[in-house]
Amino acid sequence: MIHPNLLRTAVAQAALLTVCGAALAQTNAAPAPAPADTPATAPSLRQVDVIDSTAGEAATPARRAQSSSRLGLSVLETPRSVSMIDNELLGQQMATTERDVLRNASGVSTRSEYYGSYSQFTIRGLWANNTFNFLRDGAKFVHLLDPPLFNIERVEVIKGPAALEFGQVAPGGLVNYESKRPQADPLRTVKIGAGSHGWRSAEFDLTGPLNTDGTLRYRLDGGASRGGSFVDGNTPRKQGIAGSLEWQITPDTVWRAQAETQSIDGTSTSGLAVPDPKNPRSADVLPVGAFYGEPWLNTDGHLRFYSTELQHRLSDQLEARVHLSRNETFRNVNIVSPMGPVTNGRVARTYWMAPGQKYTSDTALAELRAQLQTGPVKHTVLAGLDWRAIAGFYGARTTGNLGAVDLYNPVTGLVPPVASTGVGRLSSDARNAGVFVQDRMVLGDFGLLLGLRHDRLKDAYTTPVTDLSQTQPSAALSWELRPGSMVYASYARSFQANTGTLLWGDRAAPPSEGKQLEVGWKQEWLNQRLMTTVSAFDLQLTNAPATDPQHPGYSVLTARQRIKGIELELQGRITPGWTVTAQASFMDPKVLSDTTAGANVGNRVALATRRTASLWTQYRIAQLPGLWVGGGLVHQGDKFTANDNQWRLPGYTVFDLAVGYQFAGGVRLQANLKNVSNRRYYLDGTATAAGFGAVTPGQPRALQVALDYAF
Repeated sequence: MIHPNLLRTAVAQAALLTVCGAALAQTNAAPAPAPADTPATAPSLRQVDVIDSTAGEAATPARRAQSSSRLGLSVLETPRSVSMIDNELLGQQMATTERDVLRNASGVSTRSEYYGSYSQFTIRGLWANNTFNFLRDGAKFVHLLDPPLFNIERVEVIKGPAALEFGQVAPGGLVNYESKRPQADPLRTVKIGAGSHGWRSAEFDLTGPLNTDGTLRYRLDGGASRGGSFVDGNTPRKQGIAGSLEWQITPDTVWRAQAETQSIDGTSTSGLAVPDPKNPRSADVLPVGAFYGEPWLNTDGHLRFYSTELQHRLSDQLEARVHLSRNETFRNVNIVSPMGPVTNGRVARTYWMAPGQKYTSDTALAELRAQLQTGPVKHTVLAGLDWRAIAGFYGARTTGNLGAVDLYNPVTGLVPPVASTGVGRLSSDARNAGVFVQDRMVLGDFGLLLGLRHDRLKDAYTTPVTDLSQTQPSAALSWELRPGSMVYASYARSFQANTGTLLWGDRAAPPSEGKQLEVGWKQEWLNQRLMTTVSAFDLQLTNAPATDPQHPGYSVLTARQRIKGIELELQGRITPGWTVTAQASFMDPKVLSDTTAGANVGNRVALATRRTASLWTQYRIAQLPGLWVGGGLVHQGDKFTANDNQWRLPGYTVFDLAVGYQFAGGVRLQANLKNVSNRRYYLDGTATAAGFGAVTPGQPRALQVALDYAF
């Protein structure tokens, strides 16, 4: 049984208030206008959270602050690389998956696909850990399902070790999903979509004030989609609803609460069998949608998120924040694994079932932020403590043989469903407490950022017991060459408990540790409309887990990995009607030393690419007001399935196009053509010492059309 939640009362109250607020909003959809002499609503303590990313020059990428920056720094002021992906860009691209979102961030690549239910990623060549490296509004959540995007305002990708702000993390970087916030101005939108492979979707978004002075605001949004999978017989479904309240209690105090629930389900997809295990492209002869699983082997899950936050400005120089949140993930996993090899035109299949998985993540945070001055030096000081509890209940695991099917004409649905006979167990019950302090000192054009954090982590349900105590420093130096231009150098460290990672012999893996040196240059152009970032980094990871090619389900430790790289980003408006987002990354991810002396040294790190790139641009045609055209590409280099570099999965480049029209009266029509050239490419592959057993193809050419109405 999952450990009782200490925050349940607080988040339940937040959820109740959210629902009540949403109901009130529906009965008060058109509040009376405020009198002409009513003062403007006082801004919240984090004013940048409500800036519209499409509002013109004032909302350039550089001037927009990160929600994940506890010091309240803008992207330009932050002495490390940060990618910002806003809702407007995702709408232009008609993004429906995490892969669609993270294609826009430098240094990020697809690592692996989990049988159609979600994707795993690498950041700067290293795995973004599903337990520690994904955030929702700055709080960690267990990342085991592909989240619907209807309630996401923007996504921030923070590069490199970030232990100072977020405790134990994998050192490549973090992904922070920022929720939509209530707005002071009323807005209601509905959106419907249809497209290839039976894709259908519908969304709504309602926001505005609940009282005449605008101090109490609400937001209620939701979405549902069906279809969109090119795999035969698979009709995935996603649906969810979210509600939030924001109350400006006084000009100096703001309270927020949010509740959200989402669910997904679909048939588990196993990819394509590989006729020649030594050549993954031999799968090109098979239909891209061939299905080798069984209809009753499906994956479904539910995500729930609750949060409440209170911010108060104690004086012009001092403010405080308290945050409580809870994430819940429920998942039933039933998959074909492993699949292959192919023998005499027949594909061997095995099933793996683990229904009844449950994960919870609770976060409590209290912090103070102060503005001080000592002589000519200006200080921004942050001090606080946080506490996190994560519990995991692993499902009743069962494995068995499904029998072989024909390679070219797989007939499925003949094997009767099998019930799981395993016994579920509590797999993790970890507690992580941390205390931290940061001081950003500014003297003229120079800035110095120093930080220190101490963490204590204990998990009594691992074997042996995980009991760690770590202190992590960080430092950064910046120089504002002129307004809108900054160079910086930073050093950071992190640690990550390899909880649940087993070595052969059922031995628990020791923690991984990371350190990074980064230098960079951030520059605004064209009257602050455009921003470029150039960064170079040297990142090292010790005790890194990697797939054990000889023992499926287990890991081996490569004692040290080193990734050197350069990242380039450009984002903003070249002209008022021409926007562009582009990135390119070049990396050299190497194994420097291994647990087994001499093994794999000099090889590329498993599942890490040497290069990634993407481009998206939109142009509004002045001669035809309301009409815009757009397009772009995404490129991901090749990767090896393991550190032994025996089996290589080819890279790919895919092109997309889009066109849209804004009618009078708030109606918009948009069409996107994805993978214009219908390129056959592979996102992932499973391999053993004998070669590839299966490969996961990417989406073939697909057309999506959407119509939305704002009123």
